[in-house]
Amino acid sequence: MAIKKINQKGYLLIESLVAFSILSICIVIYLPFVVGMLKKVDAEKTAVEMYRIQYEQLQKIEQQQPIDKIWETGGKVFTIEQATTTTQKGVRIKYGEEEIFTEILSFQKSNP
Repeated sequence: MAIKKINQKGYLLIESLVAFSILSICIVIYLPFVVGMLKKVDAEKTAVEMYRIQYEQLQKIEQQQPIDKIWETGGKVFTIEQATTTTQKGVRIKYGEEEIFTEILSFQKSNP
């Protein structure tokens, strides 16, 4: 009986090491995937927020109200510029290196 217990202890150690190795390999493969997905979700969230801010600023321009210069939401600070050159009118939203611009052609309403 004493011989079997000694052999089982060694077997349990090897079995535990194999299980730990398999689990470690799974984590090493899965972790970069999760980090990449989180970065992609954050980038998409930022883009949606930029378009939402732009829409609200265009609504202000249509109602002839002054636009905001800075917009802070979710720990991010967006800068807003109103373009009023002779060739272009519109709104430009910037966050870091990202930028979107919408040109205003007309706010005339058409009756169908």
